[in-house]
Amino acid sequence: MSRSKHPAPPKVSLLPLEHPSRLADLAYTSLKETILNMDSTSEGRLDERELAQSFKISRTPLRDAINRLVSEGFLRVEPRKGVFIIRKTRQEIIEILYVRAALEGMAAKLAVRHITDQDIANMKDIFSKFTQHNVVTLVDDFSAANVTFHEFVLKLSCCQKLQEMAGNIYDHMRMVRATTIRLGNRAKNALADHLEIIRAFEKRDGELASRHMQQHIEGLARYVEENRGLFPWGPLK
Repeated sequence: MSRSKHPAPPKVSLLPLEHPSRLADLAYTSLKETILNMDSTSEGRLDERELAQSFKISRTPLRDAINRLVSEGFLRVEPRKGVFIIRKTRQEIIEILYVRAALEGMAAKLAVRHITDQDIANMKDIFSKFTQHNVVTLVDDFSAANVTFHEFVLKLSCCQKLQEMAGNIYDHMRMVRATTIRLGNRAKNALADHLEIIRAFEKRDGELASRHMQQHIEGLARYVEENRGLFPWGPLK
């Protein structure tokens, strides 16, 4: 997509926001969800006036929300041109995955200090309905289970700062997760990886759980890097 030609502004269909003291927070949440649920290849211009009218708020809380999303890397502001949605390049996605691998590897290691038998049973239950024979057919459900599992491990780490850092990365990866999980043998491989991580937790082996978690996420980074023709995000830059 040429950056000199901007597509039509994305359509925003949201209920009016209420509670004046929280207008900026509500605008931030609603606008962020709109961005994350859009097509992963779109990079459209946002119309501030249209957004303010959709939210039924003034420009001030809307701009506060926009500034937060700029700082998180979801939007960019071009003087005299407007506000634009940012889509990550392939290289940025690869870098995000390697950072995520490091964070979640540490989360898995820390989680072993706190994990209980019930936690492990809950992990197994997350994937109980999936097999190597049906995971591709149930890929949407598996994608949701995948998110649940990784968020559960982060929670078990009991490390608030790590959870905060990983949270922003997760939001960026939502834009591409639905695509990557459907490619090649990614769903089957991911299921096998998750079960291997759970076995490491059963052994209460933090180093092993950390290694399996890191290898699991780094595997996706390598897959994105090596299979350039399968992805919609343009060439490596």
